[in-house]
Amino acid sequence: MKRLLVSIALLAGIVAAHADSYNYLNLTSSSSIQSVALTSVKKITFENGNAVVTTTDGTTLSAALSTLTSLTFTDTATGVREVNGGKSLQLQSGRIVANGSGWLRVYNTNGQLVRQQQVSSTRAELNLDGLPHGLYIAKLGSQTLKVLH
Repeated sequence: MKRLLVSIALLAGIVAAHADSYNYLNLTSSSSIQSVALTSVKKITFENGNAVVTTTDGTTLSAALSTLTSLTFTDTATGVREVNGGKSLQLQSGRIVANGSGWLRVYNTNGQLVRQQQVSSTRAELNLDGLPHGLYIAKLGSQTLKVLH
């Protein structure tokens, strides 16, 4: 019995020490990967068919549960997206949805600008219709989103 308790305590210590090395929460959906630093995560909730991550500065990151393939913790960011500055980018129904202000730019994997739109502080959508299917990078200020179209 003592051996079992010591083994469990040792295993719990190893798991806790290993968990401290995780720095990012990654939300992987069928069309994108979004990463956020764990130090900025205030809470994670599931509401209205979405996984919602709220950060300490009040910014929210949302992913539809119907397209969410995994929610993982890693020591490095695997997605390109990072939450900051009150701006956000999401892919919804084949459109890039932006909240924030500045230029929303979409690049192909060769680095060529393929679409751009001026965005104000309200919600804006950029349609990807007409673009060949493939991988794109959407950028609004310092926010970046990897998009599979």
